[in-house]
Formats: sequence, C-alpha cells, structure tokens
Amino acid sequence: MSEALARGRGAFFGVGITSARAGYYLSYALKEGGATKGIAVVKINLDSFERGWRDLPGDALLLDERGVTILASREAWRYRPIAALSREILDDIARSKPYADYNLTPLDWTVVARSEGGAARVATGNGTAYTISELPINRGLWKLVLLDDEAPIRQTALMIGTLSGLASVVGLLALGLVVQRRREMRQRLANQAALQAAHDMLETRVQERTAELRAAQDELVHAGKLAALGQMSAGIVHELNQPLAALQTAADNAVLLVDRGSIADARGNLTRIGELVRRLGRLTGQLRVFGYKSSSPLGAISVEQAVSETLKIFAARIKESGVSVATNIEADLNVVADQTRLEQLLCNIVANALDAVEGVERKSIVIRATREEGHAARCRIAISNSGPSIAPDVLRRMFEPFVTTKPAGKGLGLGLMLSNHIARSFGGALHGRNLPDGAEFVVILPLAEMTEAASHGR
Repeated sequence: MSEALARGRGAFFGVGITSARAGYYLSYALKEGGATKGIAVVKINLDSFERGWRDLPGDALLLDERGVTILASREAWRYRPIAALSREILDDIARSKPYADYNLTPLDWTVVARSEGGAARVATGNGTAYTISELPINRGLWKLVLLDDEAPIRQTALMIGTLSGLASVVGLLALGLVVQRRREMRQRLANQAALQAAHDMLETRVQERTAELRAAQDELVHAGKLAALGQMSAGIVHELNQPLAALQTAADNAVLLVDRGSIADARGNLTRIGELVRRLGRLTGQLRVFGYKSSSPLGAISVEQAVSETLKIFAARIKESGVSVATNIEADLNVVADQTRLEQLLCNIVANALDAVEGVERKSIVIRATREEGHAARCRIAISNSGPSIAPDVLRRMFEPFVTTKPAGKGLGLGLMLSNHIARSFGGALHGRNLPDGAEFVVILPLAEMTEAASHGR
C-alpha cells in the first residue's frame, strides 16, 4: 500500500498468513479532488497457474524479482532461491515476509552451459540435467522458466553411439538424429506457446481486476459527494443557531425595556435585532460556500471588528456564565477574508471555548491577535480557554466531520470542520493544541495592506 500512496498504484506478491496460499496483490489509491481517500486492494490467486502446469511436457517455475521460486510444478522447488541471497535482500524479506515462514534454502543447481539464444543447461544436486527456457513477465520483474529433462535425449544419443560402429545402421543413425532434432524443435515450440499462454492469462487477469477497481473508485467518489451534501445541510443549521439565540435574547430584552418605558435602550436592542437579521441573511447567502467556490471577493477585514462582533453575539451568555474574556488585538491588524465567514469561524471557536469552561471553577477565555513572527505577511489569532485538555484521540481527528465530545443535542461535531474549511478558503490554516492549563486554537490568515482596508471600508 505504500507504493499506492506514493505512486497511485502498487503490486506485491505474498503468501497469505491465514490461507497459506500464494497471491498477487494489486493496490490502487482512491483519490477525490487530488486528495487520497483510501486504498483499494485486490488479490489474484495463483493456484490455477500451477494446476495448469501439470499438463506441460516438462517442469515449470516462476521466479520473482529476488530470484525466489514463487510458483513451481514441483513442491520441493517452491519458495527457494536459485542462488544464495544477499544480506540486504534477506533483511528486506524479514521485514515484509512475502514468503511466510519458509526458510528459503537455495536450490543446489549449477549452470553447465549457456547458449547465445538465451537457453541454458543446469544440473541439480541429484545429478539430473535440464535444458531451460526463460520468458520475462510482469514488466521484466519476474521470469517464467520451463525445464526439459535431458535424460531421454542422452539415452537416445547413447544408443546411436553404440550402433555407430555398425555400417549397416548408418542410415538409421542419421534418421534418428533427424527425428531427435525435429522432436527438440517441437518441444521448443510447445514451450514457447506455453510461456506465451501463461503470459497472456496473467495480463488478462490484471486488466480485469484493474477495471473492477476503477468501477469501485467511481462508486466511492459518488458516495463521498452524497456525504458532503449531508454535512453541508447539517452545517448550515449549526451556523444559524448562534445568531438565532442572540436574536431571541435581544427581542426579549426589547419587550422588557418597552414595558419599563426605556425607549432609548429599547431602540438600541431593536437596532441590534436588525443587525442580527442582516447577519442571518448573509449566512443563508453563504450556502454556496459548501457546495461551490465562493464568488464573493475577499477584502481587507479588521480583526478587531470581527472579534468585537463575535463577542456581541455571545455577550448575554458570557455574562450569565460569569466567564472572564480578555482581548489583546494588535492595532491596525487587517486580514484578507470575508466579513461574514470570518465571524462564522471565530463564533465557532468562541462557542467551543464557552462550552469547555462551563464545568470548571476558573472560567477564562483569552483572544490574542498579532503579526506572526518570521512571517511579516501573516496574522496569528489565538483563542485559549481554561477548560479541560482535549483527549488525544479527539485532538487527532477534531477537524473531521461529526467528531465531538459534547453530549447528544448540544453539538453535531461540525463547527471545527467548517471553521477549518473557512480558514483554508482564505489561504490560511487552523490548528489546535493543549496548554498546561487548558486548550488553544490558532487561526493563521494572510495580512492585508492598510490601503486595502481603507478602500474596503469606503
């Protein structure tokens, strides 16, 4: 699978741990939008090839890239290298274990002679001699080898040699040589046909499995799109809840102020209600953010103003909960962003911070915004809280959808996922970490020039 992650596809021979059967594994990376979503693996059983070799007139074996016999017509030859393996190869085999627990004892074969045409003669430890033919397959990594026993040929030659002294059988000797030659030619042609048939069968199997993997990848991409639509719908509900809660509080306060005759204060609440209604309109207009690339141009947005608007939304909750909120925003700090979506991002993080400090004695939230050291063109917004630490398993997956530590009904596990999406759409990033006395989320955004900020304000 490491080859599939690095190159998009990979191949690996191995003996199954549970089945003890040899198989050729093909792996393919399943990608969507340039990102790897998973790995698909298919196993091709090679038992059928060995069964087919039993009908061949000679013996056959298949060598992998290390020179180890992975298939053989004789059981005693399987999982044995032609020659002794180097220490480097043995170490690699010990790590990947492609041959299960076989001890890889080398075959006691000696190459007696090799012709220019590629054929060779080998002698085994028990004295049997073979003529071998080789055909590279699998892009030249493997070799398919056919072996013909030379004993019948030697017996024929011995018989002809015995009769060579008799003048009466000179014609028979010549005829025997011709017949033997034709037999060798037929045998070689049969070997070549068998090699080509085995090669074609393997290529066909690989093409069939590749087509199946591509079809599976298309189905996974389609399923991913459907899941994204579900996340989008749930995310919009999540984003609307916060301003709606603030709108309810402002409306209730306005009624009380009118009853008391505090018209000026009631007017202020009504003004705030108008702002929240407009904010809701802007939020619903951002539906395209989750399905398409936003068409709204990014501009220079004041960090101080975005933080101020965020805290206004949570003002009632902060007061009721007794949370201490401190801000330290560097002067004239502007970032390249969209006003509504930046406030969405900050609201999600502040809401999580308020949830985190609910059950602790010292309820504190600190918001700092500075130019990042070493990066003159970037802004660092850090929001820390005095709540409990984030569990390690949650910390690793907190930007994935539906990952939450909140009880049922209090959160969908989408806030941080959406915030991360927004930060990346601005060309920035969102990170989270534990502190000795709480947790902190850091938003990194590109800085905007002062002239851009002034123009955007007009």
